[in-house]
Amino acid sequence: MRTEVREGRLRELDEAAAAFRVARRVAMFAEMSPQGWLRAVRQAVRVPVADAAKRMGLAVGEVYRMEMAEGRGAIEVRTLRRAAEALGCELVYGLTPKEGTLATMAAGIEAGRAKRRAEAWALKLEKAKEQRRAAAKTDWKKRERNRARKDWRKYWQNFCARLPNLYQMRHKPMAKQPFWVEEMRRTLKKELRKKGVRVR
Repeated sequence: MRTEVREGRLRELDEAAAAFRVARRVAMFAEMSPQGWLRAVRQAVRVPVADAAKRMGLAVGEVYRMEMAEGRGAIEVRTLRRAAEALGCELVYGLTPKEGTLATMAAGIEAGRAKRRAEAWALKLEKAKEQRRAAAKTDWKKRERNRARKDWRKYWQNFCARLPNLYQMRHKPMAKQPFWVEEMRRTLKKELRKKGVRVR
């Protein structure tokens, strides 16, 4: 329903703007002429400045200033309408596209908007893809670290299992010597110490 109303309004505006498109060349006169429409019309219908000022209830200088402002494009619409009524004219105000119709302009704007939406969606998809790729890479690195840790633990356990028992690597205690051997060793040590030889 809103689309139908919008399209109907667009057709009405296009029909109204058709008259302005026809009058566009005539309207260029106001842009080319430094004096503008107010002064040109006033002089064409031969209305003196004093009469125009009297009709608008302004001073004569205000009328000149109004005409100069209109020539510079610095006049307000309501002031221009008031001056047109004082000259017995009607202000016609409208907008028309520079090229084509309002319907083609609206279609172009909508196409541009759709293109921007598509580009934004594609950018969003690409960003999501990059995020998924980064998350997968991080997950892969984590799994690789865990796998390397497990492999190293397994390797170390196998290595330790192959090592001979440290208890077995120790020298076995010497067998107990006979009594006479111990006594002979003690006596020999005493004799050597007497002679000044240090013996452990």
